[in-house]
Amino acid sequence: MAKLLETGEPYYRQIAERLRDMVEELPSGERLPSEPALAKSFKVSRFTVAKAVEQLVNDGLIYRRQGSGTFVAEAPLRRQPGYLLSFTEAVQAAGHAATHKVLEFRPIEWMPGFPYDKDEPLLLLDRLRFVDGVAVARHHSIISARIAERIGLTQAVVGSENFSLYSHFEDHDLKVTSANERLIARLASQEEASLLGLSKNSVVVSVNRRSFAADGTTLDAVDATYDARHYSYEARLTREPDQGNQKTNKEYGNENHKHDSDGHNGPRLGPWGSDSGRG
Repeated sequence: MAKLLETGEPYYRQIAERLRDMVEELPSGERLPSEPALAKSFKVSRFTVAKAVEQLVNDGLIYRRQGSGTFVAEAPLRRQPGYLLSFTEAVQAAGHAATHKVLEFRPIEWMPGFPYDKDEPLLLLDRLRFVDGVAVARHHSIISARIAERIGLTQAVVGSENFSLYSHFEDHDLKVTSANERLIARLASQEEASLLGLSKNSVVVSVNRRSFAADGTTLDAVDATYDARHYSYEARLTREPDQGNQKTNKEYGNENHKHDSDGHNGPRLGPWGSDSGRG
């Protein structure tokens, strides 16, 4: 390591910049030198090194694994609208391993906002999602209990480490063909911060998705929360409405999948009202 300079800039900031340069040259998953080793190399206290390391952790460039050390983080999970993939499919397509932990699987009462009839029996599937062993998202899914019974969706089935909801639907002749999706950025709740290993006042991406079969049947209503450091969103935008897509979505009963009722195409800004901060 090069010697720190007496420029008036705090040592921990100089160390953080050196570590950023190091991380850029290392592959994802590479282990960094230990904090005691870095402290010895830079000839500073371990506290100073820990403060520098914390900056990179907060920026999502590295992550700590208790008992193992500090490692170079993966590139953010990349989403491309227009390609309807499950979390598992998206992660595997990027060459990584997707696993999960079931937090809850139980009946749940209907609530306003659920895309189901009031008399529809419902199930909650609440999962913590991992990429290569690192928690990056929480998926809170509401599913028809009748459909779950029909396709044999049980506690044992969803508990499988490699379980994929979309794959399970397709294995039982229920193909997810379209979805409506809405994204907002917000502060993480205390529970979300704890589950995802986030610091206080961290930002998350909240994704609300409703998935449908070809006949318009709702297969899954999920509120997903992603660690914003591991999530990016890419969209193709056009100036002219795509009439073909409008027709297809009406056939599915999902007119809002691509366009709003006022003909708007592409991302919106807002809302700016009193409820704009709610996730």
